[in-house]
Amino acid sequence: MIDAQFEVGQYVVHGTNGICVVDSIERISFTAGAPGEYYYVLRQNKNPSNKFFVPMKNETMLSKLREPMCREDIEDILMGLSDDDVKWINDRRERGDYFKDILHDGVSGRLLNMIICIYEKKRELAKNGKKLSVTDQGTLKSAEKLVEEEFAWALDMDPKDVPAFIRRRLHIQEEE
Repeated sequence: MIDAQFEVGQYVVHGTNGICVVDSIERISFTAGAPGEYYYVLRQNKNPSNKFFVPMKNETMLSKLREPMCREDIEDILMGLSDDDVKWINDRRERGDYFKDILHDGVSGRLLNMIICIYEKKRELAKNGKKLSVTDQGTLKSAEKLVEEEFAWALDMDPKDVPAFIRRRLHIQEEE
């Protein structure tokens, strides 16, 4: 018998890949004749043709799996946001590494604060007729997709309705 943290049919969040279902637990060998290791076989919820194989004995890979948030978790995150959690870093490379670390930690208050930080910088640049860098735009888009998918899952709403929900909860006026 294998000691499984998650069960077949259970939904999990897999790092930046979003919500997945544990499709199966399989013993897989990548070397002919060698005994296989047990893997969680995950199927991505938003794109079921995508499969991910997570070795059950690899703590680093397992640390990227967690249960999806519930409504209470989301409320706690929104209530706990603080303005000084994520600050803009002027050095592009340092900022990229910093934002990448936040993104890889998954949906959290820090991720929401990072989105807010990037939006504030976007507004500031727009006043001067400038735009965000392609890298910062990509980071913002990836972060928004993660938040939209998980919030929509937990709140049983369409992902496109999530930004308006967040703005209402945080009393932020919609951009013109």
